[in-house]
Amino acid sequence: MIALALLDASEESLTRLRVERVVIGLAYTGVLLSDGRCGLAATPHEGRGCAAYARAGTLGGMSAWELAQGLVSADPLASALGLATVNAVVGEEAQPSPDPLEVLGVSEDDVVGMVGYIGPLVRPLKQKARELLIFERNLARAPGLLPDWAAELELPRCDVVFLSGTTFINKTVDRLLSLCRGRVAVIGPSTPMWPGLLECGVDWLFGARAPDPEQTLQVIAEGGGTRALYRYGLVKVALGREDVDH
Repeated sequence: MIALALLDASEESLTRLRVERVVIGLAYTGVLLSDGRCGLAATPHEGRGCAAYARAGTLGGMSAWELAQGLVSADPLASALGLATVNAVVGEEAQPSPDPLEVLGVSEDDVVGMVGYIGPLVRPLKQKARELLIFERNLARAPGLLPDWAAELELPRCDVVFLSGTTFINKTVDRLLSLCRGRVAVIGPSTPMWPGLLECGVDWLFGARAPDPEQTLQVIAEGGGTRALYRYGLVKVALGREDVDH
């Protein structure tokens, strides 16, 4: 299970740290650690509605390693908190991000699969690729979406696949990677920038770094999404197989 390997890779760093602050926003969850580093993950809404979080008031000051354990939890919010905690300590090797479509070589001959609706990529991919298949649990997000289960049937024929970082939260990443036959990228602020993923069938990781954690956490607390986060200081970073090979 990739989540377990991700935890193992971050254990040494996390056991030395504590949780300074946690912000659970409408779109993203942020975790600030005692060394000043901050990690993000998408806030899941499946099955929760407006339910309060039972552990509220206990997270600040706890062991970072303990909070990270939620990554392998069946509780979606605990999983998001775990992913955000891990994301705070991985990715030191990441570089400024190139254009994802260019480095993955998306062309007019390609069928592209997108798991999770990634808004900023939709129009460029429709203009550049032969066909774009978007698999999404919330079919009301946009017209023409395919249900998430259709990935079982369609991903193997895709030349390029973009996986949302939320696939680590809902525990689908292992199965989805096993279905992919083409070039694969994981993308979005939830993406774990862990080089080990490049040995698990992923060609590129496109994630984010928060150089100004307080600003980032303020945007999250005020209900901001991806565009607002990048507008107010979040930085796009990337890691590809060639970066690790060299």
